[in-house]
Amino acid sequence: MATTGAAKAKQMTLPRSATITISKQKPSPNGEVEVAPESGRIHFKNKDNREYRLRLQKTETDAGIDMLLPAGGTVTVVIKKDDAWHYSVIDIKGGEANPFRKGPDVDPFIGGPIRN
Repeated sequence: MATTGAAKAKQMTLPRSATITISKQKPSPNGEVEVAPESGRIHFKNKDNREYRLRLQKTETDAGIDMLLPAGGTVTVVIKKDDAWHYSVIDIKGGEANPFRKGPDVDPFIGGPIRN
């Protein structure tokens, strides 16, 4: 199937990688981050001296995947074509954050989606 000019232009202009920086448990940027399909990588860089749980969820009912985000460390997530994830930065000891909540009381420790 042929790709349209607009679709080709979008694929060419998307970066191969992006970095989301965590400081005081808050992600920046915390909105949508998009990278190139297939080779796209999102780096979560923790600037804090404490470790966190990085939770990736596709839907609100999805249990998600938890990964360790080490103190002062980086976790890289590879995004495949048409993939999209929301994420939460959670205290390592536990807790819940819902990246699908909307409104003025939204938790500042959530973000996304990350997509290609």
